[in-house]
Amino acid sequence: MSATWFVYSPLSPRAISALADEYERHLEAYIDEHVDRIDEDESVPEVAAGGEVPPVSELQAAYALAKRPLPKPILARYRACKSVLTLDRASDLEVGPCRGLVSTLRYLLPRAGEGALVFPNDVPLVPVEEMLARIEDKRGLPGFDGDEDDDEDDDVPAMGKPMGKPKDAPGQVRALRVLASLEGLMNDPELSLDLRGTLQRSSKLAQRYAALLVEDGAVSDIKASKELGVSVEELTKMADELDRTLLALKD
Repeated sequence: MSATWFVYSPLSPRAISALADEYERHLEAYIDEHVDRIDEDESVPEVAAGGEVPPVSELQAAYALAKRPLPKPILARYRACKSVLTLDRASDLEVGPCRGLVSTLRYLLPRAGEGALVFPNDVPLVPVEEMLARIEDKRGLPGFDGDEDDDEDDDVPAMGKPMGKPKDAPGQVRALRVLASLEGLMNDPELSLDLRGTLQRSSKLAQRYAALLVEDGAVSDIKASKELGVSVEELTKMADELDRTLLALKD
């Protein structure tokens, strides 16, 4: 039995759309290489970005209908969400094959932004870190998320190709993290001033890189270096430093 899940994220709609596109490329590469590893009786959820986060009143009504209290920390996280990922045709984690859903969640949730929430077809909302803990011991699609121990035939290359996880574009995961930090800091009344001062003290390249991410979403180091007219090495060094600076600013 399939259902529709939602991930509510603090990332901007542009950033969550970039994440959905990144996931789609990863899935397509996996299917091309490991099509024989997906069983006929299991499916991979269809992931799409877009739509509005439902108003708080609807969430409160859903909890009331289920006769559940709505925890204040969950409500606060929900209010901070700006974008939505939809996982259609999600299987049941407790009944039947669910490797496709497990791998999809393992890929998306760590990238969905700090404070993201999962709506698994019904209340209660589940923090992403809690959902990841729930599926920690579950089997995913072999090779999809870097775990090659999920299948007895992992040592045999599928379709004559070398095994391995399709790689993210260099720097794109870090770019998602930097973008999430920027947006989180910009939306915090107290920390937004600290962010402004930090960027003013940063290099011109760091300022332009931050502006590029906010405008175009998370992009790879190669694309960013072309857009900004610098070498990949120079871009990577700056972006790593900016990432560390913003993470420290949030702590």
